[in-house]
Amino acid sequence: MAFIKGANLTQTLHFKLLSITLIVLLLSNLIPPIFSDSKVAVIETKFGNMVIEFFPNDAPKTVDNFIKLAESGFYDGTLFHRIIHDFMIQGGDPLSKDSRLIQQWGTGDAGYTIPAEFNDIKHKRGIVSMARNADPNSGSSQFFIVQKDSTFLDGKYTVFGRLITQESYDVLDSIASLETVSDQASSVPVDVPLNYGDAEIHSIKIKNYSEISNILNLGEPERFVSHSTLDKSGNYQNTLYGFSFHIPENWTIQEPEKTQPESPDVVVVGPAADGFTPVVAFLIENTNGTSLDEHVKNTRKNLQVVIDAGRLEILSEENKQIKGYDAHITEAKGGFVSKDKILIIKYKEIVIKNNDKFYTLTYTNQEKNFDSDLSIFNAVLDSFETSSKPNMTLPNSSSGIAVGIGIAIAVAIAAIIVIKRKKKPTEKNNSKQNISNKS
Repeated sequence: MAFIKGANLTQTLHFKLLSITLIVLLLSNLIPPIFSDSKVAVIETKFGNMVIEFFPNDAPKTVDNFIKLAESGFYDGTLFHRIIHDFMIQGGDPLSKDSRLIQQWGTGDAGYTIPAEFNDIKHKRGIVSMARNADPNSGSSQFFIVQKDSTFLDGKYTVFGRLITQESYDVLDSIASLETVSDQASSVPVDVPLNYGDAEIHSIKIKNYSEISNILNLGEPERFVSHSTLDKSGNYQNTLYGFSFHIPENWTIQEPEKTQPESPDVVVVGPAADGFTPVVAFLIENTNGTSLDEHVKNTRKNLQVVIDAGRLEILSEENKQIKGYDAHITEAKGGFVSKDKILIIKYKEIVIKNNDKFYTLTYTNQEKNFDSDLSIFNAVLDSFETSSKPNMTLPNSSSGIAVGIGIAIAVAIAAIIVIKRKKKPTEKNNSKQNISNKS
């Protein structure tokens, strides 16, 4: 605009072509067509306003839900009830309007849940994403804004927006710097701001993009490279590990961060039932010349401590041909305590040897619901296909062959235990791994 103000407009108007060019440049550079009629959210706080642009192409249902709640006044008077400096601020819980319910802050929702819309947008500074509990489809009203790049969350939470003004980032830093409760023994949950009012969301107003000034030139959001595809029919293909299968209806796929060699590479999570989430986990390993029998023996050796402790019982096992490949099938069960309740968990593990790879599929569920969902696992197995040449050699485990059912135990525990909001101060870094909307 400074260029136009400094020019002789009378003279400029004589040059019709130049005039038209300027108009085109203004329209294309200052008000991009994709945003000219778009909606944005303006979060009003004590420190100023945060403006959120939406990503409706990546998370249409989540965007629609957020706009609906904001326009209804749902968020007005709520707090950013969970603040972790150098990580994120979390809000959107209607219970945070009432200080008498402080012990329940973080457990509220809009009275319904919405499906996950995980996408390939990175959780970089300023990104707005949905909070959830262990069930991927448990998002509702709670959301979080990333203060510091947290790409370990990528693909596990629904990104649906981003801050777009400098004031927004200044406000984010101000709220993220608020003093919070850190005493584990306190009657107030950890990470709650000490001065509630400072973290209040006065209102969230939905406006047109064209109403916002001083918008930063951020470009397209950063995206991570995915080696997997999922079509509208539920067919999943992973070119990195060389396999594909069909995802059951109403189940959600996740590609967790590979923190250990024995961590699952892909996880499919079903709807929760009786406080437990059924899981099908996939682990792909190099054989390194190891036979299937040797692999099974190594697995049993790693599991022996759990078996000797009485926490796991092998029910049956057999060798079998599956789709022309050698395979080993094991069924087991074990008892675990969750919220002072003993859960009997049952597993079915199938290890398939294909050329130079072991493909381990492990189905985990409560024993009482195991058979009712077994047909779903069998359908996944029937649709499971491996390519002859996965396009990479996988990292080798430094501790030998990874444990199959041992993975399922870890996945099951993660599915049983709803993420806790309380933690010891020394565990703050670990708390960054989860953004929960349940206590």
